[in-house]
Amino acid sequence: MIKGTVTETHGERAKVRVNFKETTERGMRAYIDCWNPISAHPGDNVVIEYRKVDEKKAKWFQILLPVLCLAAGGIFGHALAGFFKMEFWFWPFVAGSVVVWLFIAYNYIKIFRRDAISKKEQLTVTEIEPAAFLINTEEEVEELAEKPKSFLYSGR
Repeated sequence: MIKGTVTETHGERAKVRVNFKETTERGMRAYIDCWNPISAHPGDNVVIEYRKVDEKKAKWFQILLPVLCLAAGGIFGHALAGFFKMEFWFWPFVAGSVVVWLFIAYNYIKIFRRDAISKKEQLTVTEIEPAAFLINTEEEVEELAEKPKSFLYSGR
């Protein structure tokens, strides 16, 4: 298991700083590039695993998404054109809606091919760890206050 902190995100990719104290895998670089399907943000502590996308499922997804977007664009355009009672612009509006939905599908599939599909296993952000808070008791606070400060301490 690899643990780290997200430093940057670019679309579906994340740059993660590896926490070597909590990572069980050895030989890792300090910063790694991972696929980020759960949309972790910079500053989040995450768990990273090696995963491989099933090629058969990925191909089905690439085929079915445009078909679903085609249907959604037609239904959306038909419903909106009917709601606004368009007479002359009814079918051009439906066609425009279909084109917009197909453009959305094309862009999503392009990103999916770039980020998710790989012949080998890739590092993937699998979960975000909840933040852990450390609460000091009154005795620990008193012990910290009693420790002498360095002579270089300016008091600010």
